[in-house]
Amino acid sequence: MPRPCNMIVRPPVELRRGRAESARPAYRMPPECDVTARQEERPRWTIQEAERLMLSLKGVLSARMVARPGGEIDEIHLLTTDDVKPKQTVRNVESALLSYFDLAVDHRKISVAQTDVRRPVAALPELPLQIVPDPEPTASDGRLLFYDHHMETERSNQLRHRVEVEWSGERFMGEAIGADVPRAKLETVCAATLQALESAAASTAGDGRRAITLSLDGVKLVDAFDRAFVLVAVHAISGRHITALSGAIPITGSADRAAILATLQATDRWVRGQI
Repeated sequence: MPRPCNMIVRPPVELRRGRAESARPAYRMPPECDVTARQEERPRWTIQEAERLMLSLKGVLSARMVARPGGEIDEIHLLTTDDVKPKQTVRNVESALLSYFDLAVDHRKISVAQTDVRRPVAALPELPLQIVPDPEPTASDGRLLFYDHHMETERSNQLRHRVEVEWSGERFMGEAIGADVPRAKLETVCAATLQALESAAASTAGDGRRAITLSLDGVKLVDAFDRAFVLVAVHAISGRHITALSGAIPITGSADRAAILATLQATDRWVRGQI
């Protein structure tokens, strides 16, 4: 018969009298009484087993446990009769889980509701596990893609930027004119990109969707991690709602191209959500 854990076990007399430990084998605590046992040796449990245990307690009609993947318990919900007071039910659950599964639960995570119904609540039928594959992507699920960029010289040191984007197999173009200086060039190419995106959104406006407005908040070159980035900020407006968007792309070639890609990164998901 295994020795109960509450039994007091004394080491050999020789060790208590201070003799050398080498005189006799070192004393070892029985495994069932070792409170420093490894985590792997502790009882394993599942949510279903814990719920069955709680259902076996007096007055409990239904029990549901919510736990994280790592095993940490977030919530326990109980439906009970009025045979047992709620505080006593909470203590019963704490004691049962701790003694049976070595599972400590904060009493604040246990909720108790009482009912006059004396019969057990009918269990929901168990449905077979079904694996539903992800739906095949459709054309409308595709991202807004950068297609082309043209730049023409205008009068008085002005540049005309034309940007084309592709969405759902169609191409949309936007253009803007700005001064031929570094920062103004980036702002102009971003404005042309936003105009192309507005054209793509306008192509679906006839389906009852609201028209959208994309306003450039700013564009800036940023040095970080020994690299140069283009940072773009955009205000997206739909009805009375204004959303702040941003995107950042490292410069690997042309700064204009990086600005276009940063603008698309900032607005792609929001625009597709509107169209």
